[in-house]
Amino acid sequence: MLIDVSTDLHAFAESLMVNVFIADRDFNLVFMNTCARKSLAVFEPTLRSEFQISVDDILGGPIHRFHRNSAKVEAILTSPSALPHQVDFEFGEVVLESTINAIRDETGQVEYYVVNWEDITGRKKLERVLNIKLKELKEANQELLEHTQQIEQDKAELKEVHDEQHKMHAYLNTKLGELKQSNQDLENFATIASHDLKTPVRKIVNFAGALLESDTSFAEGDKSKLNKILHAGNTLRLLIDDILEYSRLAGHSVIYDRVNLNDVMAEVMAVLSDEIMATKGEVRCEPLPVIEANKTQMVQLLQNLISNALKYRKKNMPPVVKILSTMEEGFINISVEDNGIGIRDDHVDIIFQPFERLNPQIEGTGMGLSICKKVVVSHGGEITVRNLPDDGGSVFNIRLPERHSR
Repeated sequence: MLIDVSTDLHAFAESLMVNVFIADRDFNLVFMNTCARKSLAVFEPTLRSEFQISVDDILGGPIHRFHRNSAKVEAILTSPSALPHQVDFEFGEVVLESTINAIRDETGQVEYYVVNWEDITGRKKLERVLNIKLKELKEANQELLEHTQQIEQDKAELKEVHDEQHKMHAYLNTKLGELKQSNQDLENFATIASHDLKTPVRKIVNFAGALLESDTSFAEGDKSKLNKILHAGNTLRLLIDDILEYSRLAGHSVIYDRVNLNDVMAEVMAVLSDEIMATKGEVRCEPLPVIEANKTQMVQLLQNLISNALKYRKKNMPPVVKILSTMEEGFINISVEDNGIGIRDDHVDIIFQPFERLNPQIEGTGMGLSICKKVVVSHGGEITVRNLPDDGGSVFNIRLPERHSR
């Protein structure tokens, strides 16, 4: 914008509806139009806080003192050929976007500088906010990209796990089928074997019994041998029955029903009534709860434990068996306590193993407690035994779940 020096420069600047400063060749402010004065009045508090001057005090001073890099403005003044020049004046939060032009005399020398400016503080703030938001958006996009990549990776890994689980499920189903078949084969074998074993044993027992009951005269030693054969045959028959029952427990899945343990105890007492009378024993049983269980196996469990208590009694002391129960967080605790001979501490861990007869003087097959443990474990429970103090006997503790998931 080249204006002849003879023109009334002040009047021209005043007529413009933009903010205009006029500075001399040393860049000292010599005039501002009304529009510029009104605009400066808006942020006069910033002028006072930053430069300790008012709007009126600006006149007469160098303009470049308001630029953060005054050397940059000095470079413009020493290179007038670079004009017009765009430059921002910043103070406080205020930003003025300015264009510097020159008015030259007849010789081409700079006589005045004309600076028209616009307050772009709001725009700069908006740009800063937008830049921050753009940066945040870029970071969010990067996080989203990484998250998406992680999801894809997780999906791939999940698919691998799913495929592996599918293979494992198929493998387990195959093995489960093989196990069921193996259990069925075992049960079939046990049934056939027990039948084949029972036949000759039954014949031995029958022939020995028939000989003893016949009119044949036997020497006392021969008679004793026949009695031993008869006793051994009966013991072997019981052992075959117990082995068959143990194999059936191993090969069958348990079917649960609502079982009243008081009804179970009634059946057990009916079966053991003769044995209780013969030993002059006493069975004391508090009321028992109703649980989900297999009734037949519950009868086996309590019958074997009470029968053991009657067998392993002390001499010259009638056996007393106490049966108690308590409830605890979805489980039922049953204790079967006796006043018998007890169990040695070193036998506590092996007493539930098959064929373990810890006292050979007492008749038995060594399978009763093994069957008890098999029953309890198949119901998802546990069974333990401990001695009572002062040779007071022993107590079997049974813990069974009250319910089973179907």
